[in-house]
Amino acid sequence: MEETLLDGESLEQPYKQRLVRKDGVTRTMKIVTSLVIIDEEVKGFQHIARDVTEEIQLQENMRSYSQFCLRAQERERERIALELHDDVVPPLLLLSQRLDTITLSPRTKLSRSLKKEVEELHILTNEAIGRLRRCAQDLRPRILDDLGLIAALEWMADDLTKKQGIDAHVKVVGTERALPDEIQLLLFRIVQEALSNIIRHAEASSVWITMEFGDDKVILTVKDNGKGFELPQKVGDLVGTGKLGLAGMQERAQLIGGRLTLQSELDKGTTITVEVPI
Repeated sequence: MEETLLDGESLEQPYKQRLVRKDGVTRTMKIVTSLVIIDEEVKGFQHIARDVTEEIQLQENMRSYSQFCLRAQERERERIALELHDDVVPPLLLLSQRLDTITLSPRTKLSRSLKKEVEELHILTNEAIGRLRRCAQDLRPRILDDLGLIAALEWMADDLTKKQGIDAHVKVVGTERALPDEIQLLLFRIVQEALSNIIRHAEASSVWITMEFGDDKVILTVKDNGKGFELPQKVGDLVGTGKLGLAGMQERAQLIGGRLTLQSELDKGTTITVEVPI
């Protein structure tokens, strides 16, 4: 650090340093270093240090707790989606078929008004089945487990275009390869949250989703041409500014050892980038 200052190079401060005390205990310090200049000559260095060992341990504990909650949430999502798909939808399908049989069978003699009511019940039943399937799909998309992340991203982009009228594109850079299940799932959730934010806040007409496969990492980018917003000084300040969706993306990125960066300008859109080591 002293050499860096003497060479006139930029130095990000405060910086962290691990020190071993005389009793053998390792402590983590946050240090600010400055030059002591007398008569335009460097006479020494001033170091101001603060012990942040407990603070860092608390942050790690909170991160571990957050990761535990996210994993528990995904397990619960999967359980509910499976119950909807296997236990709730089949009886409704059977009900729909029975109602259809009643209205179409020549042996069933129904008055015109009663037949109309049965047909309306048939329509309502099919609508309920469709909503339950969409709910199960949002909770745990089967396409992600069956066909992988890229197919799931293309499905989301297509759904965004059909339902919201937002032109969405998916691009793959590099050689596509299979990713661990947890990485696939959490990257999918990050894109899902990003698209949800775009629908609610961005007023965008176009979205670009890019998956770049490198030798030892993948880079996921979600870019829109919406109205943008003013970024906080640090990504960690997102909760304080009420941007809980973005904070959740950051937590998911950290859960898989990744790093999330944000770029946004007013009237120039927003870009979310997640870099994950493989």
